[in-house]
Amino acid sequence: MGFLRKQQEVIIDDSGDKTPIKFRRGRERTLGQKNRSKKIKRAVILTFTILILALGGFFGFRAYNALRKVFTEGSGDLLSLFGGNQAQQLKGESSGRTNILLLGVGDEGHSGATLSDTMIIVSIDARTKNVAMFSVPRDLYVQIPNYGYAKINSAHAYGEQYKVQGGGPALAKSTIEKNFGLTIHYFVRVDFSGLQKIVDSLGGVTVDVENSFCDYNYPTERKGDSAKVCFTQGSQQMNGTKALQYARSRHALGVEGSDFARSERQQRLLVAIKNKALSADTVFNPKKSIEFLEALGDHIKTDFTPAELPRLYEISKEVDQSKIITKNFDNSPEGLLVSSSDTAAGYILKPRTGNFKEIQEVIRNIFSSMGVKNESASIELLNGTYTAGLVTTVGESMKAAGYNIVKSGNADNKNYTKTIIFDYSGGKKPETLKALEKKFGVTVTSQTPPQGNTIDFKIIIGRDYKEG
Repeated sequence: MGFLRKQQEVIIDDSGDKTPIKFRRGRERTLGQKNRSKKIKRAVILTFTILILALGGFFGFRAYNALRKVFTEGSGDLLSLFGGNQAQQLKGESSGRTNILLLGVGDEGHSGATLSDTMIIVSIDARTKNVAMFSVPRDLYVQIPNYGYAKINSAHAYGEQYKVQGGGPALAKSTIEKNFGLTIHYFVRVDFSGLQKIVDSLGGVTVDVENSFCDYNYPTERKGDSAKVCFTQGSQQMNGTKALQYARSRHALGVEGSDFARSERQQRLLVAIKNKALSADTVFNPKKSIEFLEALGDHIKTDFTPAELPRLYEISKEVDQSKIITKNFDNSPEGLLVSSSDTAAGYILKPRTGNFKEIQEVIRNIFSSMGVKNESASIELLNGTYTAGLVTTVGESMKAAGYNIVKSGNADNKNYTKTIIFDYSGGKKPETLKALEKKFGVTVTSQTPPQGNTIDFKIIIGRDYKEG
C-alpha cells in the first residue's frame, strides 16, 4: 500500500453503499506535463537563439560595412578584426618604436578642406607601454618632397591635389620623415565633422580643461557669422558640438588662443575619446558600439590593417594614461621654434637653430628623457676641442631633451680625441647614465668625486663627437 500511495492518486466515491476505489494514472500525467515543459523550453531557447543570431548578424553586418570604409584598399581580411586570428605585430615594434601620424582635415565643400590643420605624431614603445604625442604646428616651414618649401599643412593638400600615390596621407608621412628624421609607420585621418559625430556616438566624453577661456569669434555654419564659446577649468562632460569647439577654437584671449594651446587641447580630447571608446560602457553596448563604428567608417581613414588593430588594442590597455608624454613644438622662450615671415607663405615657424637636428634629437630620445627628467642629475659640460660654440650647441640640445646642465665651459685643454664622461653619483642616476652612454657612444667611467664636488656627471666633449 505504501508503494501504491506514491504512484497513484486514490479517489473515494461515496455515492453508493459500497465504497469503490478508483485509481487514476497520476504518473503518466506527470510525465506528460514534463515532456510538454521540455518542448516549450526548447522552443523558447531556440527562439532566443535565432533572435540573438539575427541581431548578431545584423550588428555584425553593420560593423563590417562601417569598418570596411576605414581601411585603405588592399589592407587585408577585415574578418581578422573580429577574432580567430593571432594579433599581428605592429610595424616598428621589433625595433622598439611604432610611429603614427594623426591628421585632422576640414570638411568637404569648405575652403582649404584638404589642408591638415592638425598634425600629431604618436610614438608607442610596445615593450615599456610608454606613449609620446608630438603636436606639429601647421605653420612650420618645411621641405615637402618634390614640391619645395611650404607650410607643413600643405603636404596633405598637395598629395590630394596632384594625386600622389597614396594621396595626401602618403605625402604628409614622407614630409614628416624627411624633416623630423622619424619613420612614420601608419596614418589615421579624420575630418572635423567626423570628430563631432564620433563624440556623440559615444554619448559624450569627459575632458580635463586646463584653463578657463572664451572665444568671442568662433565661426558658425553661416559664412561670416561668429559666436561666443566658453570653457571652465576642470573636468567637463562634452557632447560632439562642444568637443569640436574645444578642439578648433583659435580666437580665445591669452595663451589659450594660440595654435600651440589648441594643439594641446586636441591631445587631451584624443585621450578622452580613446578612454571612452575602450570603456565597458561602450564595448558592451551594441547600439553605442555600432554607432561609434559607423561614425568611424564615414569620417576616418587609416593604413593600419585589420589584423594589426587587435595588437594596438592590447598595447593600449596597458598604457598608464597619467604617464603619456605630450610635447608641443612652439616659439616660447624655451621652445625649439622661432617666428618668421616668407614673401609667399606669410607667417611661418622655423627651427631656432636653423635646422631640424635639435628637434630630431628630442623626438629620438623622448622615452629615455622620462627617466632623465625624473632623476634630474646635475651635469657639467666641457668643450675639449677647438670647435667654437660646441658646448652651447650641445648644451641647448641636451636641455631641450630634459638634461639638467648646471655648468658649462672649456676643458683644461683642446686635445681630447675622445669624449669622456665621469659618473660622480655613485650609480644613483642609472637612467641618466644609460642615456648619456647612448647619446655620446662611450662608456661612462665611475669615479670618486673631487672634494667639494656638487655635480653628478662631468662630460668632456672630444673630437669624436658627432652631432645627431
